[in-house]
Amino acid sequence: MSARDGFTAPPVWVLAKYDGLLIAGEREFKGRQFFEFRLWAGEHGDKATAKGVTMPIEAVPDLARALTAYAATIAPSGPEIGS
Repeated sequence: MSARDGFTAPPVWVLAKYDGLLIAGEREFKGRQFFEFRLWAGEHGDKATAKGVTMPIEAVPDLARALTAYAATIAPSGPEIGS
């Protein structure tokens, strides 16, 4: 997958939703790097929406540890709800 507008590299995660694409990746704004989870809408999923979270790139390792710990507590299930 290629880099999207504003992203400094290809997204690290994409989830197709009924109303667009939920995309996670590194972005640059005013010369600073950030990590972002955002819903992209439009016919080709090419329009960023206000629905999302942007965080300092330095927060990603702590987030990864928290998500890994959470994932270890949930049982595998069937198809994802809301996809």
